[in-house]
Amino acid sequence: MARARGMALAVIAVLAIGAAGCGSGEKGVDVRKVAFVAPFGDNEPDWTLRARAVVADWPRQRGVRVDIADASQAGDVRDVLEQVSHEDNQLVIAHDSRYADAAEAVAKDTKVPELVWGERPDAPDGLIGQMTVQDKESGYMAGVIAARAAITRRLGIIVIADGSDWDTQTWNRMAGGFAAGARSVDPREIIDYVQVGEDGQATAQEVKAAALRLQDRGSQMIFALGGAATVGALRGVEERGGENLFVGVISEKEEFNRENFVLAAIVYEFKPAFELARQDLRAGKFGDRRYELTIRNGGLRMFSTGRTPIDAYEAGIEAGRKIQAGKLRVPVTTTREAVEALIAGQAPQG
Repeated sequence: MARARGMALAVIAVLAIGAAGCGSGEKGVDVRKVAFVAPFGDNEPDWTLRARAVVADWPRQRGVRVDIADASQAGDVRDVLEQVSHEDNQLVIAHDSRYADAAEAVAKDTKVPELVWGERPDAPDGLIGQMTVQDKESGYMAGVIAARAAITRRLGIIVIADGSDWDTQTWNRMAGGFAAGARSVDPREIIDYVQVGEDGQATAQEVKAAALRLQDRGSQMIFALGGAATVGALRGVEERGGENLFVGVISEKEEFNRENFVLAAIVYEFKPAFELARQDLRAGKFGDRRYELTIRNGGLRMFSTGRTPIDAYEAGIEAGRKIQAGKLRVPVTTTREAVEALIAGQAPQG
């Protein structure tokens, strides 16, 4: 149940009071209580809900109590992070890359470890765990599937650029991978790329309008990344209908897919990263390595729907195998300019 707080902090639930963990290493921490801080009303809904489902099992499966805090209801996320760090939590999961700066500062002050999204080159030892995503590789697989499934030979990419710099770089790497994967199927594939939200928060209506424009130009498959991507772009695809389809990220999109217009999705599974970070904290190794969602560790997977041609899906999976085996390299595109240069046929820098 929620606790009363003297600041704008909404604690949605205290899931359970579990027994103490079963021992730790000499430098490790007996993880008995964890805080999960997330943007419930300020990001893609499935970004928070999928991660919350992982920690919701910890009281029963791990004997770990979990406090869940909705930082979207607070004026300053640092207030939220400080609050939960002073409530006997051995770990704070800051589940949004926009929280990383504040989380690192709070960890230094309170000495409570924080698990954050993105690279932190000067992170204090033992206090910051860095979560990352195998982005460009999964984007490549999605591009192969989309190009193999497409009829019009024209694809659209929408990147929502209203998050952190790390968010935008992640989405651009995934967009570049998508373009490269599509061109591996057909070098003549026409790819249209747009960004939404560079000057502030992108609304679902703005994303929908971008999706409609891309479809009006002939893009059959719309790959949308970040922020309001699902709610906006999928609604735009539904409005045009026909053979136009949506390619998504994070979840299977089943709860949003009202009329079966999802071709495929890159699904994030947060459990491998969260579990490894918890185990490392107990063993005194927290932060010694990055906690990455990868194809190999099951942190990323391709989801097919009733609209995914079997041959297209299998081609995407085979591309993933080649990537994991080192037989296929995916270009790195961290900026809008790099993605556009790749689409124009120029080799990306870096």
